[in-house]
Amino acid sequence: MVNYNGTLISFNQLPVEDLKRATLYGDALFETIRMRDNKLLFIEDHYFRLMSSMRILRIPIPMNFTPEFFVIQAKKLAAALTITNGRLRLQVIRKSEGLYTPIQNDDCKWWMELEALDNKDYQWSSKGLKVELFKDHYINAGLLSTVKSSNSLPYILAGIFGKENGFDAVLMVNNHKMLVEANSANVFVLKDNILKTAPLADGPIRGVFRKNLIKWVKEIGLEIKEESINPFELQKSDEIWLTNTITGIQWVEQYRKSSYTGLKAKELIELLQRKLNVLGTL
Repeated sequence: MVNYNGTLISFNQLPVEDLKRATLYGDALFETIRMRDNKLLFIEDHYFRLMSSMRILRIPIPMNFTPEFFVIQAKKLAAALTITNGRLRLQVIRKSEGLYTPIQNDDCKWWMELEALDNKDYQWSSKGLKVELFKDHYINAGLLSTVKSSNSLPYILAGIFGKENGFDAVLMVNNHKMLVEANSANVFVLKDNILKTAPLADGPIRGVFRKNLIKWVKEIGLEIKEESINPFELQKSDEIWLTNTITGIQWVEQYRKSSYTGLKAKELIELLQRKLNVLGTL
């Protein structure tokens, strides 16, 4: 079941005509939001990123698109599915006839999907990830690279490469050979007490969890820097983190011949959990 423009329908009832541009040209974008105790985490951050992305892609924004509107629609779907902790995907598609160029760029359609998660909280894992660098295709740094669009071929190919070669995740570089992100997460690299992540100008997704983590790390005594990261820095680092709003923080245990701990990552997860318990939502 999905929430299609405010109406609950089965997935196979989605109108083919409304999916056409997404299928033919990847002319769509999405937000993936974590639901905890029937509340959408970071909803304002997701909302503002959605609005920014729609403006960048010149997708018309309906007047009823507000944070409150999406919360109501998400709860409507959650109630029907009896899910209180899950992964919500909000898909927005430009609706128009035409080929590459839309004939009338004055409409969009949206739908929500909700999948249950086993745990309502961000979990610490005693087992870290095994990662490798993916160099077959680069992220072309620019404004479009920061948008969560449905045109996701580099991430798909990176994921296939990782699966075929026994890696839990792969790290991606931009056209200047700088580390920017992983195939489904932002990347943070810790050396001593300095935590680095690639600046948006280098091409990473404008991650919602990334944005908040940049503020949180100061509370555990780390200095944060948004600087270009040369992949050679990885083998000299103390910790490597992969982050997104669904999994939270995952720590890297092995990259090539180097091994790492995730002690500071664990400390940050504990801090985040305390924040969630006190505030109910962020």
